[in-house]
Amino acid sequence: MPQPEPFRRHGALARIGLLVLAFTLAGVGTLALVNALPFDPEQPLGRAVRSGTLLLVVLPLVWFLCRSAGTTLSAIGMATPGKAWPPLLAATLTCLVVPALIVAAALLVGDATLGASLTPSLLGTTALAALLLALLLGPQILAEELVFRGYVQHVLGFRLSQLTVVLAQAVLYAGAMSLVLGEVGDLFNLVLAGVFFGLLRMTTGGIWAGTGARLALAATAVVLDRVGIAFGSPAWEPVLNIGTGVATYLVVRYLFAAHPELVQVPDRQQEALPRQRLSLRGIMYDVGSSYMPGQNSRERWNPEAVREDMRVIREDLHCTTVSLFGYDLNRLEQGARLALMQGLDVWLQPRSVDARHPELIEHVGGAAEVAERLISEHPGRVVLNVGCELTILNRGILPGRDMGRRAGALYVFAMFPVYHNLRLNRLLRTLAATARNRFSGPLSYGAGTWEEVDWTPFDIVGVDYYFDEITRSSYRQGLRTLQRWDKPVVVTEFGCCSYRGAEAKGGSGADPMDWSDLDDRRVRGDLVRDERVQADMIEWSIDVYETENVHGAFLCMFVEGDCRYSPDPTRDLDMASFGIVRPPALESGLSPDDGHWEPKEGFHALARRYGSEVGSADGTGRA
Repeated sequence: MPQPEPFRRHGALARIGLLVLAFTLAGVGTLALVNALPFDPEQPLGRAVRSGTLLLVVLPLVWFLCRSAGTTLSAIGMATPGKAWPPLLAATLTCLVVPALIVAAALLVGDATLGASLTPSLLGTTALAALLLALLLGPQILAEELVFRGYVQHVLGFRLSQLTVVLAQAVLYAGAMSLVLGEVGDLFNLVLAGVFFGLLRMTTGGIWAGTGARLALAATAVVLDRVGIAFGSPAWEPVLNIGTGVATYLVVRYLFAAHPELVQVPDRQQEALPRQRLSLRGIMYDVGSSYMPGQNSRERWNPEAVREDMRVIREDLHCTTVSLFGYDLNRLEQGARLALMQGLDVWLQPRSVDARHPELIEHVGGAAEVAERLISEHPGRVVLNVGCELTILNRGILPGRDMGRRAGALYVFAMFPVYHNLRLNRLLRTLAATARNRFSGPLSYGAGTWEEVDWTPFDIVGVDYYFDEITRSSYRQGLRTLQRWDKPVVVTEFGCCSYRGAEAKGGSGADPMDWSDLDDRRVRGDLVRDERVQADMIEWSIDVYETENVHGAFLCMFVEGDCRYSPDPTRDLDMASFGIVRPPALESGLSPDDGHWEPKEGFHALARRYGSEVGSADGTGRA
């Protein structure tokens, strides 16, 4: 499998080093320049000269580095004005309002005092000074964000996981700023600030939320200094800082969840490698999964219906491989045999949702025995996937007795990834060893994008790679980092649901489903069905995979049988599912378990792309 060009792999770090060095020298130089001029460097004129000069030096250099590497300023986070203003304003207002509320609370409980009377004159001059400072610092802040959260974070994304990238750019930022300021006393605080702004960049895909937050925080500092606020308890300081940061992150995240049109989908050809057709063109097929008591995605097993589905997958969708997943090992084996009879290669993925480790290991061992029987009859056509996203699907890694609670815990533990990654990799080594003892074929695993997997025990690198808030700022880069293992990279899940806005939600697209009443499941959120959204994401994703040395990909998925269509949007579970065929309405009396379904636009998009030779981006095969 061809690897990325050496220039791009090794030249990237040299470019980062050059830019950080140039930024540091420019920062030190502008400070020396201002100190040499006949006015106070801390006064407005001095700040304006320093800030503007830094931007004038940095902006052309960043533009040149982007241009020479075949990318653009937009690709590194400088979105168009229409998409830049909302996150900038949201972060700015949050960083103004939340500190004001916290200070007001401290004053109300008598644990803070003001050093000056709040006269209209003082308030007016303070507000003016804060606004002036923010405007003067704007160019300097933009330069810093462009270098570290823009270029550095973007380029490092081709080599490291996103959370590692956030930390790495924060360390570079803190080091450079310490040299510019000529002091190391605030090094730790600078690292924390860099992490916070890096998370905003990762969440939004742009540098504008961080820019707005920094402008507001600078203005807030001026206001608090002018009014002479003094807290009685030292606990208020961390409450002020952490509370503002958390609130800003949540507000910006909600903004992008409520308005997915703000998400900037990267140009499918931006920074692309030479195009090559996927060797493995696959789709996922559910033989029956239960994610909570009383729910089953496939109530009945009809071999004839499964046989026909496999024929459609091979002949109509032009797939080479099917990934069968579910709990029942007998169904997995029967489904695999039916697929192999149709000429499909097979991946087996046993799922035992909410199982503890001993049960999970036993289940994978049983699946390995099934896989060995199959591969002995069909050499070279069977792969065993030992599981997917085990941090969420199974107990014992993150706290929580069900998937919902474990997913919630991930928001906390994502800031300390070592905790769950150590436990996950310990379990994966055990699962791989168990499978090796019973299965002679290749092994893989479907990793979540938040999981740092040691791929040493596996033959194929697998990742459930949706376009979502973790990957949207670095979708192409994330795939390229996986090439460092020198093993075939397979996207074990991709796709999205069929409603407006689903393209930005990725694997969380089914969250609007209300599972509280399994007899009357509904869809929350006033969703609007739009099958074109799913079709477009399929086309976009395959374009990226074909230009990133990806060995293969599995679309999620053929059908979600318990997510029925309904003309009533509040009951149209199908639009909040990942299936590319539409199950009939419950009122029809028909069941997808018996082969009753209708193709959606995503079905035709996948068939068109998998059936075409490599050519133009539209998948027609025309050069």
